[in-house]
Amino acid sequence: MRRSTFLPALAVTMVVLAVAAAGLIARTLNITTGRGASGAAAGSSSAAQKMAERWLRDDATTGVEIFPGAVPPALDYLLNGAVTNPADRMTVPTVPNARLVGSSFLKQPDGGDLVWLMYDVDGDVATVAQTVAGQMDKSPWQVTAQIAQETERVVQFQNTRLADVEGSVIVRVYPNSENYRLTVSRGGKETSLTVKLTALAPSLGAETQANLTVTRVDAGPAQAAGLQKGDQIVRVNDTAVKSPGELAAALQGAALSGSPRSSVMYVLQAKAPEPAVGAVSSFAPPRKPLALPQDFPAGQAWQGLTVLRYAYGQQQGGKAFRASMVSKDAAAAVASKVRDGLKAAGWQITQDQPQGFATQLQIANAAQGLAGQVAIDQFAQDSAYIQVVVQIQSGQAAGRP
Repeated sequence: MRRSTFLPALAVTMVVLAVAAAGLIARTLNITTGRGASGAAAGSSSAAQKMAERWLRDDATTGVEIFPGAVPPALDYLLNGAVTNPADRMTVPTVPNARLVGSSFLKQPDGGDLVWLMYDVDGDVATVAQTVAGQMDKSPWQVTAQIAQETERVVQFQNTRLADVEGSVIVRVYPNSENYRLTVSRGGKETSLTVKLTALAPSLGAETQANLTVTRVDAGPAQAAGLQKGDQIVRVNDTAVKSPGELAAALQGAALSGSPRSSVMYVLQAKAPEPAVGAVSSFAPPRKPLALPQDFPAGQAWQGLTVLRYAYGQQQGGKAFRASMVSKDAAAAVASKVRDGLKAAGWQITQDQPQGFATQLQIANAAQGLAGQVAIDQFAQDSAYIQVVVQIQSGQAAGRP
């Protein structure tokens, strides 16, 4: 039977988020030299690489390798391990004149592989993404979906020769400047702060009132630069700001000023082969049960499920929650319990549709400003289990650029 493709695609998406964060850390720590495989990172880069490696490992991964300025050798084997005719050898097409920053290879516990390649490219996000989409839609590659935001594009793809290979290309703004100037009014006097500008969508990392008086400062570049509670923000670089909307636009302008550059990350996933009929699964549930945070949405719906992993935090536009859980109950029983739990918690199921032997729910809670989706399907690592994957996100938090 053909299984639902929702769960593998979701897995790639979740990995992309982790990889993007790790990539940012690697850049911040300057572990990627761009000098080729023989270029050793200087000075304290050894410690920095260890720090980034820990981020890349997560709590359930093994065998991560980091290659500053080089492509992992495993990539060629992943694509061409079974190729006998040299004319059939495959490569990952890259944007012309792209500069390789570095790459990583990660062996997953289930036997699958993850490879990601990071490049810097001169050009705006839309143009670079269009080039990427054109390249990844030629044999043996095929584009399966595209996602667009102002500062980011995602191109999802699959390999038409290798059924177990798929992935995404994330193209996002990479600022030309390393810093921006934030001017605040403090005690009746103006104070200028130099704030580090990252490759991610600019975010102040602070809550403000409507007049841009700071009510809370989170850990981050602005706090490190000296932003304090009670400061009133008046300018970003030379642009005067008087409202949260103007502040968000000015921060965006700081990232987009100058000649456009883009960061391009290719993420390839080689899924583990399906276990042979009669094969013994190597999956073992966690010895110590993992509990979801108390503020994880719709808690009643997930009672009785074994939590394998979860993630939550701020993203551009609001909050995001993700979780992967399993149960030994039958699929229909699991789906019924989840539906009943969602309704009891005040959630609305806006769409409930089967996908082969899987079930996908679209859910929403208007009172909490939350929406998301739930996928219920056979667990790929052990057919004796049913897996429940949850994605929930909120809208833009008021007063938080």
